[in-house]
Amino acid sequence: MSDRPTPARTRFAPSPTGYLHIGSLRTVLFSWLWARHTGGQFLLRIEDTDRKRFVEGAEEQLTSSLQAIGLMWDEGPIVGGPHTPYKQSERLDIYQAHATSLIDKGVAYRSYATAEEIAALNAEREARGEPKLLVFRNLPGIDDAAREAAGEPYNVRLSLKTTGKTIVHDLVRGQIEFDNAALKMPDPVLLKTDGFPTYALAAMVDDHLMGITHVLRADEWLPTWPIHHQIYEAFGWEQPVWVHVPQVLGSDGKKLSKRHGDTSVTEYIELGFLPEAIINYLALIGWSYDDKTEFMTLAELIERFDLNRIRPSGGVFDRDKLLHFNGVYLRNLAAADLAQRIAPYLSKAGLISAEPSEAELAKVAEYLPLVQERIKLLSEAPELLDFFFVDPQGYDPALLVPKKGDPAQTVEVLGQVKASLEALDTWDSPSLDKLLHDFVNQLGLKIPQVFMPIRVALTGRTTSPGLFETMAVLGKAVTLARISTAAAALSSASV
Repeated sequence: MSDRPTPARTRFAPSPTGYLHIGSLRTVLFSWLWARHTGGQFLLRIEDTDRKRFVEGAEEQLTSSLQAIGLMWDEGPIVGGPHTPYKQSERLDIYQAHATSLIDKGVAYRSYATAEEIAALNAEREARGEPKLLVFRNLPGIDDAAREAAGEPYNVRLSLKTTGKTIVHDLVRGQIEFDNAALKMPDPVLLKTDGFPTYALAAMVDDHLMGITHVLRADEWLPTWPIHHQIYEAFGWEQPVWVHVPQVLGSDGKKLSKRHGDTSVTEYIELGFLPEAIINYLALIGWSYDDKTEFMTLAELIERFDLNRIRPSGGVFDRDKLLHFNGVYLRNLAAADLAQRIAPYLSKAGLISAEPSEAELAKVAEYLPLVQERIKLLSEAPELLDFFFVDPQGYDPALLVPKKGDPAQTVEVLGQVKASLEALDTWDSPSLDKLLHDFVNQLGLKIPQVFMPIRVALTGRTTSPGLFETMAVLGKAVTLARISTAAAALSSASV
């Protein structure tokens, strides 16, 4: 008999107000992993009822970010599902009907007071030393019945409890008790005058109707949790499992922001972070498998993820640590796979075709083992590999001539090296290694006096992959041509 938990239904319900940021992705990932771990479903729902904050194109950005990172949803936009539509602006009649049902039950009411009237009444109360309004019906100077008869617009507000306790249970923090009288929260708006719901109503209604079993969200929602809990109670619904996950913090212990690296997921992907590295690293912010295991495949994360291992304290996002993870993942990729992933960056740099052929990709795969240990981002590939595709553009004499060296001697050394290489029959790394070391010993020179000028001649830089391996991959013709060009350039500069 399996001890796997009952299949869960979780959701990601973003507002289309901008990009999906790396900090938010961590919470999304937890929801996705729990659904996958239990063999359940992960839903995507677009909460677009706040029209003032709506950003055109943001929904497409959100869905493309999830697709790019590999967190596909089982129900929602694009894929559909039994609870369509999954966009809240297309579900207004549902929320309006539910708001009316709460009025009929006597747990919600219509409020005809305008924002300006409420502000004026609060100002009067403040002048008298009284607290601000918490209830918004039967207010002085406002005839609710007359306004209702005149068909004036109204808000629907929930009647919050003012006595007793709201006792809630969170999977991470355990039981929490809220003293209703001490909350001193104004009765929240459920339905606005324009017929659009607030988050409090729409999210709770949809979570119930869509069968969401586990609500995973950031712990910044804790202060307003009593409202959401009381909405469920008002409808007479069973509460979902509430899971308030810790915030993602910056290196200074403060809430993650752009200055800490909380930029969009697509920006990280475009920089060359691998989706699997991002997922692995983010999973460890606020959760751990055994407090020591760091690197896990997606399949391992799905198998091992357990909500009970989520920590209540905030986890720190460290971009340098993510970069380290990315480097490890890049180094472990097969050359052919890495070539495919690097190809768009090489194409953009003009080093290979926009749609590279199999032969081009095979060449890239041949070059990669020489630099794979040094790559931390896919976007670094053009700079590390460019000299395999194009000749160095000009030579800096200061780089060609070794430290304390002589330009004339360097020109002579390059000429002699070229002659020795021309006579070499077997062009591979071991043969080149032996020939060049023998050359150094025969002339009584130091290794840098010979190897550095060759390295710069071939790559245009003083640091590069292994010299002999680079020569072997470049081939005899290219190697000899570049040495000849470098010697000529240095000779001209020395005149």
